[in-house]
Amino acid sequence: MESTSLNRSPGQYIRSLWHPFLWVPLVVLVAGLTVTAFTAEQLANHTRILAEHAYRAQHDALVNRLHAEAVAQSPERQVEEWLASVFSMPYPSLAAIRVDTLERHTKMPLFQTGPLVPLDDSRSLRSEINLDRHHWLITTMPDNTVFRQRANTARYATWTAGTMITAIGVALTLFLSARIHTLSDQLSDRQLASEKLDQQLGNMQVEKSILRQALNDSEQRSRDLVALSGAMIGELDEQGCIGFISATAADWLQRAPADLSETPFEELVAPEHRANFRKALAAARSEKQMHRIDLELLTADQDENIVPATLRILALQDPVHGFAGYRISARPSAATT
Repeated sequence: MESTSLNRSPGQYIRSLWHPFLWVPLVVLVAGLTVTAFTAEQLANHTRILAEHAYRAQHDALVNRLHAEAVAQSPERQVEEWLASVFSMPYPSLAAIRVDTLERHTKMPLFQTGPLVPLDDSRSLRSEINLDRHHWLITTMPDNTVFRQRANTARYATWTAGTMITAIGVALTLFLSARIHTLSDQLSDRQLASEKLDQQLGNMQVEKSILRQALNDSEQRSRDLVALSGAMIGELDEQGCIGFISATAADWLQRAPADLSETPFEELVAPEHRANFRKALAAARSEKQMHRIDLELLTADQDENIVPATLRILALQDPVHGFAGYRISARPSAATT
């Protein structure tokens, strides 16, 4: 049986895919990318905030260290060299460190690390330090590149993981959608085939009813013809036993047809004619032609009523099994009519 899906045009096939089986992968793709983008930005912002907190903690640690070093060794002379020794350790998150004195009005710092060009101090932190003889202002400026790198790292990692998960989800959804689409087509084909079979079955039922009616009409016609002919019709098996005999037997022999079933027909023949009857059966079987014989049939009251009859015998031939019995007809002899 040819599938109906083979008869579709490319445009119809594409439209059938989009209704509705490709909507689910599309929704998974859009939802996955949307969630990934939102999560990436949230993690990037959170990483930036953590970096800013780390920068504040580093600024506080720097101020505390300056206090501790001042207590251990008071900076009386060569303050610039003393500050350079205190801040000799690297600070990766700081772009610049600057120490200004508040004791006199000057724009020149006591100490400065980092580039000399002006920096964006929107995120810079300042703290005043009061020592015994010094009043300083320490300013730290963060390295914005570090903030961006950490935020971008979090963003890229989130996008990578989200994209992989979304791709896997879309691939699985596409596979399942294609499978559902194939099963749907097969189901449609099965339903169409079932409808065709139902239609054929209905046609066969109608044909069967017509044939049954024709057979009933034929049987009724045969019974009518047998009844109108006045002959006694019967069928014998291979051994000559009665398999069927018409209702005329009740009129002729005063015996019901049902009582004669499986009875050897030879028992209905007068004893003096039985030898000729057997010869007629053998001749009909061997010559495969209809044979005629005149004989006398016995009624239920064998002592009083004997029916002279003309018996015609025809051997039946089955295409598969060969010989299959006899068909006979009996009419009253001319002497009795």
